[in-house]
Amino acid sequence: MTAQWKKVAMIMLMGLLVAGPIAPPHAVAQGEGYDRAMSAAQAALDKAAKVHNDMMMHMDSMMKMPMSANEKAMTQQMQQMAAAIQDLVETNRQLLEAIKELRKLQK
Repeated sequence: MTAQWKKVAMIMLMGLLVAGPIAPPHAVAQGEGYDRAMSAAQAALDKAAKVHNDMMMHMDSMMKMPMSANEKAMTQQMQQMAAAIQDLVETNRQLLEAIKELRKLQK
């Protein structure tokens, strides 16, 4: 269970980190590579959201199983980590929307 969460967390965080700097900010502002950068960032965001949803479904099914006190404590910590990941995904989504709105205003 722990290895699964670590793998999912790393995939999501790397997707968020890699998608951001695909194109330099000045190039995006000038329109060079904007579509490519936005589509890559959106794809990374979609993948992170899907992985998070799959992870939460797996977590929900595991919560129905009998657990020891240690397992319950670990599960609570994983839920906190999942909430942090969800916040990152939502923040990234909002940033992408803000960039799209700024792009519309520039045109």
